[in-house]
Amino acid sequence: MPATSSPGKALFMFLKACVSSGVLFLPRGFLNGGIVLSTVLMVVVAVICLVAFLRLVRTHQCIGGGYGELGGALFGKTVKYLVLFFIVISQLGFVCSYFIFISGNMVNVVQVLSQCRVFMSHEMWIWLPLLVLIPMVLVRQIAKLSLTAIIADVFILFGLLCVLYFTGDQLRRYGPGPNIQAVNTEEIGLMVGTAVFAFECVGLVIPIAESMENPEKFPLVVWAGMIIVCVVYLLIGGISYLAYGDRIQAAVIYNFPPNNPLTITVQLLYSIAIILTIPLMMFPAINIMENIIFRKCLSGSQSQAVKWGKNLFRCGLTLACAATAYLVGGENLDKFVALVGSVACIPLCYIFPGMFHWKIAQRKREKAVDGMLVLVGVGLLAYTFYVTVDSFLKPNHPVTLAPGCQPVH
Repeated sequence: MPATSSPGKALFMFLKACVSSGVLFLPRGFLNGGIVLSTVLMVVVAVICLVAFLRLVRTHQCIGGGYGELGGALFGKTVKYLVLFFIVISQLGFVCSYFIFISGNMVNVVQVLSQCRVFMSHEMWIWLPLLVLIPMVLVRQIAKLSLTAIIADVFILFGLLCVLYFTGDQLRRYGPGPNIQAVNTEEIGLMVGTAVFAFECVGLVIPIAESMENPEKFPLVVWAGMIIVCVVYLLIGGISYLAYGDRIQAAVIYNFPPNNPLTITVQLLYSIAIILTIPLMMFPAINIMENIIFRKCLSGSQSQAVKWGKNLFRCGLTLACAATAYLVGGENLDKFVALVGSVACIPLCYIFPGMFHWKIAQRKREKAVDGMLVLVGVGLLAYTFYVTVDSFLKPNHPVTLAPGCQPVH
């Protein structure tokens, strides 16, 4: 990005990076934690992320380079590749969850539009987006995807407004949903993983900072952005859980009346938005992996064999994401989201920023905060990983995808 962005443009990019489809998984997270405890946890996670993001920016201002380069400069190649590894699995984890999300939407859309005369299983719909995605992932310049990103943002904003409409109407008509808990300690680890997953923009913090004409103003952008994002998340997650109670599904739009034209519109547009977003989500992971795999080869412009090798790699990676989504299945979507948040996002959001800033910190107080940030990250990683894996083995709440042609009660 050219360093010409104003604070306003930087704030828009920050919000765009943070607020995506991950917000739709939060209501299920509120079920896992309870309305009061989840609200407190969301604020705590937002505050910790804010501290970590600011420390990452300060480290970048002192050292320079991308996220991986910071790790290499401060701790050597091992940490550099460890950072890159977590970036790759986090981005690909997001993509896998999006495949499952799209399949659930499309089942209901097609069944309602065809009046239940056409049926394809959720698993089959996972593969169909590949017809669009395979050509898109072959694009080498991210700027060529800018138009699709704008379209996706418009559709996502429309979807969020519809979420507020449907959940507000549900509350107005029927009152709070059944079995709402203030505190649910049994599955709180899933809520933590989902909350960290929702703040998925850490990989773009440094690029956005580099794009600013006056980078010293970026901390104010982070402050404003995190406050706005946290309010949006609390609003969507809290109201949706209050509206549907323990009937909340893996993504809240699966709770909407299946035969309602607005529901069909939201599911269709959100699916299109996610399909258009997937190439952008895969872009950093593809670049990192190609730079490692093809580092000793000529560039694609110099060798057709290398170019087609990279093309096959990109296609294979996209197929691997779809295959992973197929194996995970829709009934495990909320747990998979929590697992990605635990394993991939916690190190990137908490552990590495604390480690890196500790190296450049001059005051003992700053080093103490960095040390606490690392310890909190390690503790959360161990706890949430254990709880999430245990939830795969001992499921407590049934999760369905879109209701399709089932009657509405």
